[in-house]
Amino acid sequence: MLAHNVESRVIKASVESVWATLKTQDFGFWTLVKSTESAFSSAEVGSTRTVTFTDGAVQVYRLVEFSELNNSLTYEVIESEPAMKVLSATHRIRAFPVSADNTTFVQWTSEFASEGASETVQDSKYKKLEALADLAKALEN
Repeated sequence: MLAHNVESRVIKASVESVWATLKTQDFGFWTLVKSTESAFSSAEVGSTRTVTFTDGAVQVYRLVEFSELNNSLTYEVIESEPAMKVLSATHRIRAFPVSADNTTFVQWTSEFASEGASETVQDSKYKKLEALADLAKALEN
């Protein structure tokens, strides 16, 4: 069974600024992230990064898609401590320019494979909403 969650927000900053922040995949704008480590270029498909959260959780992400043209990236969680309650988790972040006012529409989609993933979907929803609020706070003037 596949479950998914989509959250979005308009950021009062240009798509260039938003994408420059997102494409590094260091999640430095997100207050729940303590640190991110990677030995590879942020744009190298197949590269991994270890994300340590402020609550002590550690996840390893593998980049599966990266597009400068479409301002999007997709990553999957390949390790998690503590273990996730789903079989797999894939996340896509995209940034779209809003031409009317030079803002950016950011969409963060997650897909989870598992039976009974509702708790994980709800947790993902609130964490993404917080991350998008943190992104807005970091970039808006």
